[in-house]
Amino acid sequence: MRRFLTLWRRECMACFLSPVAYVTMVLFYLVASFTFFAAVLYHEGEVQSLNILLYSAILLWSPVLVTVICMRLFAEERRTGTLEPLMTAPVTEWEVVLGKYAGAMLFVLVVLSPVAGNLFFLALLSPGITVVDWGAWLAGGVGTILMTGLFVAVGTLISLFTRNQIVAALSCFAALWMMILFGHLLEQSPIALFYRNAEWFAVVTHLERFARGLVDTRLIVQYLSLTVLMLFVSVRVLETRRWL
Repeated sequence: MRRFLTLWRRECMACFLSPVAYVTMVLFYLVASFTFFAAVLYHEGEVQSLNILLYSAILLWSPVLVTVICMRLFAEERRTGTLEPLMTAPVTEWEVVLGKYAGAMLFVLVVLSPVAGNLFFLALLSPGITVVDWGAWLAGGVGTILMTGLFVAVGTLISLFTRNQIVAALSCFAALWMMILFGHLLEQSPIALFYRNAEWFAVVTHLERFARGLVDTRLIVQYLSLTVLMLFVSVRVLETRRWL
Protein backbone atom coordinates (compact mmCIF):
# COMPACT_ATOMS: atom_id res chain seq x y z
CA MET A 1 0.00 0.00 0.00
CA ARG A 2 2.84 2.41 0.80
CA ARG A 3 4.40 1.92 -2.62
CA PHE A 4 1.03 2.44 -4.28
CA LEU A 5 0.54 5.70 -2.37
CA THR A 6 4.01 6.83 -3.39
CA LEU A 7 3.24 6.20 -7.06
CA TRP A 8 -0.16 7.85 -6.67
CA ARG A 9 1.40 10.99 -5.16
CA ARG A 10 3.99 10.99 -7.95
CA GLU A 11 1.24 10.92 -10.58
CA CYS A 12 -0.81 13.56 -8.76
CA MET A 13 2.21 15.86 -8.73
CA ALA A 14 2.70 15.29 -12.46
CA CYS A 15 -0.95 16.24 -13.05
CA PHE A 16 -1.44 19.13 -10.64
CA LEU A 17 1.98 20.80 -10.80
CA SER A 18 1.84 21.40 -14.55
CA PRO A 19 0.62 24.70 -16.06
CA VAL A 20 -1.12 22.65 -18.75
CA ALA A 21 -3.27 21.09 -16.03
CA TYR A 22 -4.74 24.41 -14.96
CA VAL A 23 -5.26 25.53 -18.53
CA THR A 24 -7.11 22.25 -19.08
CA MET A 25 -9.25 22.86 -15.99
CA VAL A 26 -10.27 26.34 -17.08
CA LEU A 27 -10.94 25.43 -20.70
CA PHE A 28 -12.98 22.37 -19.79
CA TYR A 29 -15.05 24.33 -17.28
CA LEU A 30 -15.73 27.08 -19.81
CA VAL A 31 -16.71 24.87 -22.75
CA ALA A 32 -18.75 22.37 -20.69
CA SER A 33 -20.52 25.14 -18.77
CA PHE A 34 -21.24 27.06 -21.96
CA THR A 35 -22.68 23.89 -23.52
CA PHE A 36 -24.91 23.33 -20.48
CA PHE A 37 -26.22 26.89 -20.25
CA ALA A 38 -26.71 27.07 -24.02
CA ALA A 39 -28.77 23.88 -23.85
CA VAL A 40 -30.83 25.33 -21.00
CA LEU A 41 -31.59 28.46 -23.04
CA TYR A 42 -32.35 26.40 -26.13
CA HIS A 43 -34.89 24.27 -24.25
CA GLU A 44 -36.39 27.18 -22.34
CA GLY A 45 -40.11 26.69 -21.98
CA GLU A 46 -39.87 22.96 -22.66
CA VAL A 47 -40.19 20.10 -20.21
CA GLN A 48 -36.57 18.98 -20.12
CA SER A 49 -34.52 17.54 -17.28
CA LEU A 50 -31.76 19.89 -16.16
CA ASN A 51 -29.77 16.92 -14.91
CA ILE A 52 -29.78 15.33 -18.36
CA LEU A 53 -28.65 18.58 -19.97
CA LEU A 54 -25.89 18.97 -17.37
CA TYR A 55 -24.45 15.48 -17.59
CA SER A 56 -24.86 15.32 -21.36
CA ALA A 57 -22.65 18.43 -21.60
CA ILE A 58 -20.05 16.73 -19.40
CA LEU A 59 -20.20 13.53 -21.46
CA LEU A 60 -19.82 15.50 -24.69
CA TRP A 61 -16.48 16.98 -23.63
CA SER A 62 -15.16 14.21 -21.39
CA PRO A 63 -13.35 12.37 -24.25
CA VAL A 64 -11.26 15.49 -24.81
CA LEU A 65 -10.44 15.80 -21.10
CA VAL A 66 -9.59 12.12 -20.64
CA THR A 67 -7.47 12.14 -23.80
CA VAL A 68 -5.41 15.13 -22.60
CA ILE A 69 -4.78 13.47 -19.24
CA CYS A 70 -4.22 9.87 -20.32
CA MET A 71 -2.13 10.35 -23.45
CA ARG A 72 0.96 11.01 -21.35
CA LEU A 73 0.53 8.40 -18.59
CA PHE A 74 2.87 5.77 -20.06
CA ALA A 75 3.73 7.30 -23.43
CA GLU A 76 5.70 10.10 -21.75
CA GLU A 77 7.46 7.61 -19.45
CA ARG A 78 8.53 5.54 -22.44
CA ARG A 79 9.59 8.58 -24.48
CA THR A 80 11.79 9.99 -21.71
CA GLY A 81 13.16 6.57 -20.74
CA THR A 82 11.89 6.71 -17.15
CA LEU A 83 9.65 3.65 -17.47
CA GLU A 84 12.56 1.20 -17.42
CA PRO A 85 14.04 2.53 -14.13
CA LEU A 86 10.53 2.55 -12.65
CA MET A 87 9.98 -1.09 -13.55
CA THR A 88 13.33 -2.09 -12.03
CA ALA A 89 12.26 -0.57 -8.71
CA PRO A 90 10.68 -2.86 -6.07
CA VAL A 91 7.13 -2.23 -7.29
CA THR A 92 4.60 -4.51 -8.92
CA GLU A 93 2.82 -3.92 -12.21
CA TRP A 94 -0.48 -3.59 -10.35
CA GLU A 95 0.93 -0.83 -8.17
CA VAL A 96 2.27 1.05 -11.19
CA VAL A 97 -0.97 0.80 -13.19
CA LEU A 98 -3.26 1.55 -10.24
CA GLY A 99 -1.06 4.42 -9.08
CA LYS A 100 -1.21 6.10 -12.46
CA TYR A 101 -4.90 5.31 -12.89
CA ALA A 102 -5.81 6.70 -9.46
CA GLY A 103 -3.80 9.88 -10.05
CA ALA A 104 -5.40 10.50 -13.43
CA MET A 105 -8.85 9.66 -12.07
CA LEU A 106 -8.48 12.10 -9.18
CA PHE A 107 -7.47 14.90 -11.53
CA VAL A 108 -10.39 14.20 -13.87
CA LEU A 109 -12.87 14.24 -10.97
CA VAL A 110 -11.44 17.54 -9.71
CA VAL A 111 -11.97 19.04 -13.16
CA LEU A 112 -15.51 17.66 -13.48
CA SER A 113 -16.75 18.71 -10.04
CA PRO A 114 -17.12 22.48 -10.73
CA VAL A 115 -19.08 21.76 -13.89
CA ALA A 116 -21.47 19.46 -12.02
CA GLY A 117 -21.89 22.27 -9.49
CA ASN A 118 -23.34 24.55 -12.18
CA LEU A 119 -26.80 23.25 -11.30
CA PHE A 120 -26.45 24.92 -7.88
CA PHE A 121 -25.59 28.25 -9.52
CA LEU A 122 -28.46 27.92 -11.95
CA ALA A 123 -30.93 27.19 -9.16
CA LEU A 124 -29.53 30.09 -7.13
CA LEU A 125 -29.53 32.63 -9.94
CA SER A 126 -32.86 31.61 -11.49
CA PRO A 127 -35.74 32.03 -9.01
CA GLY A 128 -38.10 30.58 -11.61
CA ILE A 129 -36.42 27.17 -11.22
CA THR A 130 -38.13 25.80 -8.13
CA VAL A 131 -38.00 22.06 -8.77
CA VAL A 132 -34.55 20.50 -8.91
CA ASP A 133 -34.27 16.79 -8.27
CA TRP A 134 -31.10 16.66 -6.21
CA GLY A 135 -31.40 12.90 -5.81
CA ALA A 136 -31.30 12.54 -9.58
CA TRP A 137 -28.39 15.00 -9.67
CA LEU A 138 -26.48 12.75 -7.27
CA ALA A 139 -27.40 9.62 -9.26
CA GLY A 140 -26.20 11.33 -12.44
CA GLY A 141 -22.93 12.04 -10.68
CA VAL A 142 -22.56 8.36 -9.82
CA GLY A 143 -23.17 7.42 -13.46
CA THR A 144 -20.66 10.02 -14.65
CA ILE A 145 -18.01 8.71 -12.25
CA LEU A 146 -18.57 5.13 -13.45
CA MET A 147 -18.29 6.11 -17.11
CA THR A 148 -15.31 8.37 -16.50
CA GLY A 149 -13.59 5.57 -14.61
CA LEU A 150 -14.00 3.31 -17.63
CA PHE A 151 -12.80 6.04 -20.00
CA VAL A 152 -9.65 6.64 -17.92
CA ALA A 153 -8.97 2.88 -17.78
CA VAL A 154 -9.21 2.70 -21.59
CA GLY A 155 -6.91 5.72 -21.91
CA THR A 156 -4.42 4.10 -19.54
CA LEU A 157 -4.35 0.94 -21.65
CA ILE A 158 -3.92 2.81 -24.92
CA SER A 159 -1.05 4.87 -23.51
CA LEU A 160 0.87 1.65 -22.90
CA PHE A 161 1.10 0.81 -26.60
CA THR A 162 3.06 3.81 -27.85
CA ARG A 163 5.77 6.26 -26.84
CA ASN A 164 4.29 8.97 -29.07
CA GLN A 165 1.78 11.16 -27.22
CA ILE A 166 0.11 12.33 -30.43
CA VAL A 167 -0.59 8.74 -31.48
CA ALA A 168 -1.84 7.97 -27.97
CA ALA A 169 -4.10 11.03 -28.02
CA LEU A 170 -5.64 10.25 -31.41
CA SER A 171 -6.14 6.59 -30.54
CA CYS A 172 -7.66 7.40 -27.15
CA PHE A 173 -10.00 10.06 -28.55
CA ALA A 174 -11.20 7.75 -31.32
CA ALA A 175 -11.71 4.84 -28.92
CA LEU A 176 -13.74 6.90 -26.44
CA TRP A 177 -16.01 8.33 -29.10
CA MET A 178 -16.48 4.87 -30.56
CA MET A 179 -17.60 3.70 -27.11
CA ILE A 180 -20.09 6.57 -26.90
CA LEU A 181 -21.49 6.01 -30.40
CA PHE A 182 -21.33 2.21 -30.50
CA GLY A 183 -24.76 1.67 -28.97
CA HIS A 184 -26.35 4.07 -31.44
CA LEU A 185 -24.64 2.29 -34.34
CA LEU A 186 -25.98 -1.05 -33.13
CA GLU A 187 -29.50 0.42 -32.93
CA GLN A 188 -29.22 1.30 -36.62
CA SER A 189 -28.11 -2.22 -37.50
CA PRO A 190 -30.57 -4.26 -39.60
CA ILE A 191 -29.50 -7.40 -37.72
CA ALA A 192 -32.06 -8.10 -34.99
CA LEU A 193 -29.52 -9.65 -32.61
CA PHE A 194 -27.42 -6.48 -32.60
CA TYR A 195 -30.48 -4.28 -32.18
CA ARG A 196 -31.77 -6.22 -29.16
CA ASN A 197 -28.41 -5.96 -27.39
CA ALA A 198 -27.70 -2.35 -28.31
CA GLU A 199 -28.98 -1.10 -24.96
CA TRP A 200 -26.03 -2.67 -23.15
CA PHE A 201 -23.64 -0.46 -25.14
CA ALA A 202 -25.73 2.74 -25.20
CA VAL A 203 -23.58 5.02 -23.04
CA VAL A 204 -25.77 8.07 -23.65
CA THR A 205 -28.91 6.16 -22.67
CA HIS A 206 -27.20 4.86 -19.55
CA LEU A 207 -26.21 8.35 -18.48
CA GLU A 208 -29.71 9.70 -19.10
CA ARG A 209 -31.10 6.88 -16.97
CA PHE A 210 -28.79 7.79 -14.10
CA ALA A 211 -29.60 11.49 -14.54
CA ARG A 212 -33.30 10.69 -14.09
CA GLY A 213 -32.49 9.06 -10.75
CA LEU A 214 -32.75 5.46 -11.99
CA VAL A 215 -29.76 3.70 -10.45
CA ASP A 216 -29.54 0.30 -12.14
CA THR A 217 -27.22 -2.06 -10.27
CA ARG A 218 -26.68 -4.02 -13.49
CA LEU A 219 -25.12 -0.95 -15.09
CA ILE A 220 -22.95 -0.37 -12.02
CA VAL A 221 -21.66 -3.94 -12.22
CA GLN A 222 -21.18 -3.61 -15.98
CA TYR A 223 -19.06 -0.46 -15.80
CA LEU A 224 -17.05 -1.62 -12.80
CA SER A 225 -16.37 -4.97 -14.49
CA LEU A 226 -15.23 -3.33 -17.73
CA THR A 227 -12.99 -0.94 -15.80
CA VAL A 228 -11.37 -3.79 -13.89
CA LEU A 229 -10.94 -5.70 -17.18
CA MET A 230 -9.17 -2.73 -18.83
CA LEU A 231 -6.86 -2.37 -15.82
CA PHE A 232 -6.16 -6.11 -15.80
CA VAL A 233 -5.21 -6.02 -19.49
CA SER A 234 -3.02 -2.96 -18.79
CA VAL A 235 -1.15 -4.91 -16.11
CA ARG A 236 -0.61 -7.84 -18.45
CA VAL A 237 0.68 -5.53 -21.20
CA LEU A 238 3.05 -3.87 -18.73
CA GLU A 239 4.31 -7.29 -17.64
CA THR A 240 5.25 -8.11 -21.21
CA ARG A 241 7.11 -4.78 -21.44
CA ARG A 242 9.20 -5.76 -18.41
CA TRP A 243 10.63 -8.80 -20.19
CA LEU A 244 11.13 -7.26 -23.64
